[in-house]
Amino acid sequence: MEDREIPRPGEFYRHFKDKLYQIVTVATHTETEEKLVIYQALYGDFQIYARPVSMFLSEVDHKKYPEVKAKYRFEKLAMDSSAVKEKSNIHTWKSEEEKFSNKMNDRQDAESSIKPLSAFLDASDHQEKRNILIQYKEDLTEVMLDSMGISMDCVLNGKGKEEKFYELDKILQTKIQYEKKPR
Repeated sequence: MEDREIPRPGEFYRHFKDKLYQIVTVATHTETEEKLVIYQALYGDFQIYARPVSMFLSEVDHKKYPEVKAKYRFEKLAMDSSAVKEKSNIHTWKSEEEKFSNKMNDRQDAESSIKPLSAFLDASDHQEKRNILIQYKEDLTEVMLDSMGISMDCVLNGKGKEEKFYELDKILQTKIQYEKKPR
């Protein structure tokens, strides 16, 4: 194999199966100290992969893939490359970007939905926990309420969100009245 430049973060490569990837970084294996290329697919779920540099830069096995014309497994794309600018690739890129954007929005929604639970768990005393419980009443789910109860060593027996909410509220009121500090 001739000397090829080690991939750098941000560079784009095309796999011989005509899929696009972007280099995230080059890492070092903790035990073998082998250099690994960490790269992300620019399609589908934007999966992230790791592959030894030598394998990443290797030639295509033409015995295994006789129909493939490409010389290398991955070929670097220049930023002005017509391959990057092809209309079909741009269309694919935009639709994949939209999917990725939708996934990120879903993830942000999921993160904001656990905000009440995080705030409850981080609260320093029972009064603050009760304030958070009341503040986020409409956003809470049964699972969150169960988790909040468990964090206080209590199992909520209520059937449904409303019963569990009032049960947890009653527990907090009792703890506020009779305990000086949370356990």
